[in-house]
Amino acid sequence: MLDQKVAMVPGMANYPRNQWYVIAYSHELGSKPLQRDCLGDPLALYRTAEGKPVALFDRCPHRGMPLSKGTLKGDLLQCGYHGFEFTAQGKCVKVPSGGAAPAALCVRSYPLLERGGWVWAWMGVAELADPTLLPDHGEIGLEGDGWYPDPGIHLTVKSNYLLPLENLADATHITYLHHGLIDTGNVASMPFRIEAGPTKVRVFRDFVNEPMPPILAKVFHLRGDRVTRTLELSTYPPGLVLVRNSFTEVDVPDPQLKINTLLVAVTPAGPKQTHEFSAFGNNYPQQHPGRFDDVRTILMEDVVAIEEIQAMFDRLGPERCPELSVKADEPAIRVRRLIAAMIERERNSEIAA
Repeated sequence: MLDQKVAMVPGMANYPRNQWYVIAYSHELGSKPLQRDCLGDPLALYRTAEGKPVALFDRCPHRGMPLSKGTLKGDLLQCGYHGFEFTAQGKCVKVPSGGAAPAALCVRSYPLLERGGWVWAWMGVAELADPTLLPDHGEIGLEGDGWYPDPGIHLTVKSNYLLPLENLADATHITYLHHGLIDTGNVASMPFRIEAGPTKVRVFRDFVNEPMPPILAKVFHLRGDRVTRTLELSTYPPGLVLVRNSFTEVDVPDPQLKINTLLVAVTPAGPKQTHEFSAFGNNYPQQHPGRFDDVRTILMEDVVAIEEIQAMFDRLGPERCPELSVKADEPAIRVRRLIAAMIERERNSEIAA
């Protein structure tokens, strides 16, 4: 039974803070500060001279100027208003107008991890930042022998994060929302099986001798147009969805098992705005030059629908937007329970402290 004290209603769902969230691609961070919101906190992201990624709370404590509007001076971030300089740990070490910096004149620094072309941020208690809580990057196809990781595109969605998270983990909308772009009208009705554990929920659908739409044929590098495949949608709460097609071509002389994985990290920017960071993790080189244009086309259809749903929720309120679930929604309900348990553990630990 979902703990009623944790609001897991799409449109207004809570999110845990003591977890890792993707906040940027590795290639986005450099010597020019990048501003990005995560879980309601504004961040200034950059790299030190040695290449270490840094995230500081994006507000100078002197007079409130965003630090992301400042300039890097070696490893120090200089505020663009009065020139105060901060270390990667958030300590002010220079006040150009004179005098010592008060001890309280500092900003929060957030733990970061860089893996597989993504930068992950820990937004909760820094002492609890545990690298083992990251998804296995070999399992998801971003690290290790035999995988070809391929970072993709960043989108923003004007909605609560639970809406895009569940959208990505739901195969049944594919048949209707995407108008034949990535199926031939058979996904919604295909039986599925669920494997659920303490850290992820996996859903599988099997297809035999199935014709592929043009977009998938290009992304899969098909020589013909038919495959036998297993479609896996796996959710790693609180914010990662894996869409994996394991397939063999039909009617070709040397069929081999290929694995195509689209990964989408879902990160709450705040209560009603969400980041999506995509990447491919395949067991073959991805050579289709328009692959991320295709991903953008598909994901933007999702974005339009999700933002319409959020707008209706905001207009009517939760009392007039009851949610009725069916059998195919079981994976989403299981994911909600896992996220609610994360939040409840945080609340209990705060009470105990």
